[in-house]
Amino acid sequence: MSEPVKKNSDKTDSGKKNTDKKNVLKAAGDYLKEQETLIRDLLDSFALLVLSLYPFRNIHNGLDLWDTGYHLSNFEYMGTSSMDPMWLFSTYLSNAIGHMMSLLPYGHTLRGMNFYTAFVPAIMAVCMYIFFTRQLKFPGWLVFIAEYAALSMCWSPTVALYHYLTYLIITFSCLLLYRGLTRNDFLFIALSGGLCGLGVFVRFSNLPQASLVLAIWMYGFFEFREAFFKGEGVKIPSRVEHLGRTFRRFFTFIFGYIVCFLVFFIYLGIRYGFADYLGGIMELFTIPEKASGYGTMAMLMAVAKTYFDQLYWVSRLMVFAVAGSGIYTFAVWLDERIGKPSFQNLGSERSVRILVVLTRVLAVLLAADAIAFLQIREKPFVTFNYREYWCVFALAGTMCFIALVSNSLPVFLRKMKASERLLAVLAAYALLISAIGGNNGSYCSFNNMFFWLPVTLMAVWNLIVKQNNTWLYGLKCVLVGVIGFFLVQSSLFGANFAFTEACNGSSEPREYIVEYNRAIGSVRMSYEKAYCLERLSGYIEENSLSDRELINFGNIAGMPFYLQMKPAFNPWPDLASYSAEKMSANLDAISDKIAEAKEAETASQSAETSAQAAVNDKDSSSDPDGNRSSEPDEEQLADEEEKIYEKPLVILCISENASGSEDQEKWNLIYSYLEKENYRLTYTDSMFAVYE
Repeated sequence: MSEPVKKNSDKTDSGKKNTDKKNVLKAAGDYLKEQETLIRDLLDSFALLVLSLYPFRNIHNGLDLWDTGYHLSNFEYMGTSSMDPMWLFSTYLSNAIGHMMSLLPYGHTLRGMNFYTAFVPAIMAVCMYIFFTRQLKFPGWLVFIAEYAALSMCWSPTVALYHYLTYLIITFSCLLLYRGLTRNDFLFIALSGGLCGLGVFVRFSNLPQASLVLAIWMYGFFEFREAFFKGEGVKIPSRVEHLGRTFRRFFTFIFGYIVCFLVFFIYLGIRYGFADYLGGIMELFTIPEKASGYGTMAMLMAVAKTYFDQLYWVSRLMVFAVAGSGIYTFAVWLDERIGKPSFQNLGSERSVRILVVLTRVLAVLLAADAIAFLQIREKPFVTFNYREYWCVFALAGTMCFIALVSNSLPVFLRKMKASERLLAVLAAYALLISAIGGNNGSYCSFNNMFFWLPVTLMAVWNLIVKQNNTWLYGLKCVLVGVIGFFLVQSSLFGANFAFTEACNGSSEPREYIVEYNRAIGSVRMSYEKAYCLERLSGYIEENSLSDRELINFGNIAGMPFYLQMKPAFNPWPDLASYSAEKMSANLDAISDKIAEAKEAETASQSAETSAQAAVNDKDSSSDPDGNRSSEPDEEQLADEEEKIYEKPLVILCISENASGSEDQEKWNLIYSYLEKENYRLTYTDSMFAVYE
């Protein structure tokens, strides 16, 4: 009789244990719910910390002989004597801010300038994270992923401030305009216009950014349309009110634009002279045709080509999406008819359900095969060498296409709010306008994803979560696959890429530093660069040549900064925008200075000879006490020696790095100058040749 009692006791103990487990789980759930705000704040803080620090990951990694050093040379030696006036004035604000950074501690070093300029993308990422999560209530994880990918896609060196300040202005002008329009705050609208006006002085080709004003008219239409469908905008007074408000917003934006533009225009005119400033700007319109990419039509065609080329890939991806949707729709249709008399001949209910599961899995696999299709080709869509552009750039182009489509559709969807339509329009604007103004086409859009990528990912997320149409299932799978592939590739690209280091696809390690050069010390680079730059730096130091001006040629625009030598003229004379006529004039001016220096040296030697003769004439130059009454003016002679112009040092690149310098006329000018001024080759290695 005791056995059943034992069983009941066991059941009771088991029930108590289950109850205890439930109580523990409930208590844990209640605790987590109470701490939800704290956990969310901790994750939020962690995301902001990562986005703040991530841009500084590569400040010590890679050395570029082209763009990076060119910008740094312009910053350190800013002025008409060392820069092409056209580029000085057309990118004045970028150069001025860079020059101020170069005056900060360690501003004369590559690592220091990389550190200071990395704050620009860091500020954009952090501010956009706060804007999208706080004001627009986007999911924090989604915005973090988007901003992390945007930072990873910053392929251009951060010292190219005319790029990054342009992106900063585009991003913040969109943010301010959205806030101003949705809250009817005219101060924010004026600030948005002011930023666009300021952008002209960051880079003169930013003039098209004024097209942001069109968003005001579009938002006015969206507002009226929304009110009309609500029955509020039918009456004439309401229409007049909408139109008047839109006009006030328009003129507020224009006012902010004009004020900022005039302030800087007048400042530059007073400082440099209106004639010189306008002359430098007008030179932009005389850039040679061979300087491809700088013309208005060339910029527009480069952008259009990116999206046109993507049609080839997108059309094939859509085939997989449609096939996956068809199979999934069939699976749903089959699932709905399980157990009905007309389907009893298919077999048991279990076998039909297995068939349904298999068809759904097949739909996912078919959509996933779209990604495999991109790669299983003679020439893969992307590579897996994360030190070169093509591991992610093709995917970035696809993302731009997805962004353009997903941010264009809300304009035509009836159920969208005016604010949502405005956000989509601003995202499309940021995407397209980033590619206008430079000669890199849509690559600049890849570099400026801070605003449009979060909006795009949110649009795709809403499609996945809110749209239940079975025919969209394949599209959802393809989008998830492409976007996921892009996020993985972009993260690995951002962790490994360094501008111009291994861009040719080589995997040469970046493990070497130059010890005897303060400007580039502690920066890791490839062996050949480190070896040649260390030898060249030692030669310059041993022979006390750093005080002389420098003429460099062969796509080595960074040499003036890396060697801390003032450029004799444009530090990047290889540029197609810098004409051979300008180069010839600059070389002739240097030859004239050398001739004048020779004459001054001859005159100085004559004066020194006369003074020495006077010193030797003791009888006629001494007083009765034996003191000389006529001494040579040594300070005057020293001043005359300082005024004598010393021939600039000439450094030519003789490695494959110079292959991009294809203007034979400029090479002929350089060699003619060397021959004319009796230069001789005094140093050479596998990369550089030095003439004195």
